[in-house]
Amino acid sequence: MTDDAARTATRKVVRYSLLACLFLILVLAFVVFRYFVLTFAVAASVSLLLAPVHDRLTRALGGRHSLAAALLVLLCTVMILVPVLSYGMLLVQQAAGFFEWVRPRLEPAALDRLWRETLPARFPSLMMWLRSAGIACMPSGSAALTRLTSSAQGVVQAVLAGVATAALDLVIFLMMVFFLLRDAPLLREQVRGISPFTRGQEAEMLEHLTRTIRGVLQAMLLVPLAQGVIALLGFLVFGLPAPYLWSAIVVFAALIPLVGSPLAWVPAGLYLFSISPARGVGLLLYGALVISTIDNILKPLILKGAAQVHTLLGFLAIIGGLYAFGFKGLVVGPVVLSLVMSAFRIYRHDILRWRAEVVTGRSGAFPAVEEPTRAYR
Repeated sequence: MTDDAARTATRKVVRYSLLACLFLILVLAFVVFRYFVLTFAVAASVSLLLAPVHDRLTRALGGRHSLAAALLVLLCTVMILVPVLSYGMLLVQQAAGFFEWVRPRLEPAALDRLWRETLPARFPSLMMWLRSAGIACMPSGSAALTRLTSSAQGVVQAVLAGVATAALDLVIFLMMVFFLLRDAPLLREQVRGISPFTRGQEAEMLEHLTRTIRGVLQAMLLVPLAQGVIALLGFLVFGLPAPYLWSAIVVFAALIPLVGSPLAWVPAGLYLFSISPARGVGLLLYGALVISTIDNILKPLILKGAAQVHTLLGFLAIIGGLYAFGFKGLVVGPVVLSLVMSAFRIYRHDILRWRAEVVTGRSGAFPAVEEPTRAYR
């Protein structure tokens, strides 16, 4: 083996060993940080949207980057906690009121009267079917109350565990937003050192990403207000008591992802059903067909207007993000769509045109390979 061949073999061994070490390091990094990837994606999106505000606030504060970032993080905290805590207080009040309402109705005398008088008078066919099926008596009130209490305790424990997880997630999110805002120039330069994109392509991707995030946040604020107005109309038509209070609860509930407005209009419909079954069923149908449906219509439309995203793609990005990532998917889904569209434009208007120029050449000759031009805006 010649000296050149030996050096080549040695370089290959060193290169492959280095690649293996880098791959192992990436795997270990993923194992450690995979729990925070989605939180980081949401924090980076919010930081990107707040970056111009942070720059202006930093100049107004005499160049104090940390103070400007801290003030913006405090503002984010208030904007998140105020609706969540307000709805939590309303939900606790409603739950306490419901328990006080249902407790006397689970007493033995009340259950016996319900089984022997109220239900046969209102639903004679149902009672005949129940008796023919062998259900001859109502469970005792103490047993029903015990089951209700145990179920309530299980729900409370699950809620407390979820609140603790959400609180920790919120703290991590706010810390990420603070450091991303404060250290944005340094992080940008570090990323550019390994980025395969040109400055023009980076500017194109960041611009479209900013518009997409702005559209998502606008949808998250405007759609709950629209649902509250539409719910108020339905509450007035069906004669729900305290319609303005219930519509305010709908607005707060719509801010909560995954479940959203049904947290408000379903209890309202059930409460109205206990007063008037026909109006209660009508309100439940109105909530399912109108109040909840408007969410899936307005969000893609707002996203289309802000980021020039097709309505169908916007709808699929929001729904797919919710299915894949839960609450964070409301932001991560459209962000992924924005990156996909930017990659498509870069490939179509930069890579393909660059390849065509290299293949055909200029003035009949093959030119030196140049850097791809800026992507189509």
